[in-house]
Amino acid sequence: MITLEDIYAAEKRISTYLNPTPLLYSHLLEQKLNKKIWLKLESQLPTGSFKARPAFNNILMHEKEAKKHGVVAFSAGNFAQAVAYAANLLGLSATIVMRENTSPYKIQRTKNLGAEVVLCGNSYEERTETTLGIQKETGKILLEPYNSPETIAGDGTLGLELIKQLGKELDQCTILVPVSGGGLIAGIAFAVKTLNPTCQVIGIQPKANGSLAKSLQAGLCVNVGSFTTIADVLSLPQMGEQPFEIIKKWVDDVILVEEDEIKTATHYFLEQHKLVVEPSGAVPLAALLSDRVKAEKVICVISGGNINITW
Repeated sequence: MITLEDIYAAEKRISTYLNPTPLLYSHLLEQKLNKKIWLKLESQLPTGSFKARPAFNNILMHEKEAKKHGVVAFSAGNFAQAVAYAANLLGLSATIVMRENTSPYKIQRTKNLGAEVVLCGNSYEERTETTLGIQKETGKILLEPYNSPETIAGDGTLGLELIKQLGKELDQCTILVPVSGGGLIAGIAFAVKTLNPTCQVIGIQPKANGSLAKSLQAGLCVNVGSFTTIADVLSLPQMGEQPFEIIKKWVDDVILVEEDEIKTATHYFLEQHKLVVEPSGAVPLAALLSDRVKAEKVICVISGGNINITW
């Protein structure tokens, strides 16, 4: 499906537009948990999440056609903003399909970045149907937020950065990754464990979701149905089939965290670390604080920082 060469090519492709994100060593968490802990701050990318990586890789891989017809994508917010930003910077049009119950904050941010937003019904099926209808009618290039080789390769560039930033210190590390559609953890796990098989990669999800755990148990992508979680970016009820094929081979485990644990981790980042982290990006710390991660060296992938402070 993807190769290491695909991820290296993605890294070269996006490097003109995106700087490597900081890898912060947390002395505070070392003192609290007696572990070596690093925070990979994807929240520092433009639009505040890791989604800028696959957005740029997707568009740049199809740049000629994208400039001719524009692009279309569906998203709850973070991929929407990333696609809008990348498209605007590259001088092409973007249409984003969002459900009517999407956060007004994220809808407005997407519009502010220059994209046209089309609202649909509140089911994922309606969102997909609307998106495919726009693609068929306009000829726009469809950008997948998690279920495509272009996206997984873009996400995998984060793994290459970890290898460069930590070097031999990466040996025996456990990397904690938030999971929704699965593209991010698939890309990271493939890149890191291909180059450093001493690492472990563990997916973190809200207990309310649990699609990864159930899918691994069943050996296929399971739809967990409707649920609510404060980690709204991790609310997809079914993983993508393409990342799941990689996850089955390369991901070591999954940890499910409670809603109160996610809130505690989000507040800890703000109050103790002075970092703005959205609940979906705080789930790795939620797993750590719950004492369910036994590794001595841990990297928390802080996937995003787009938080509506009114909650």
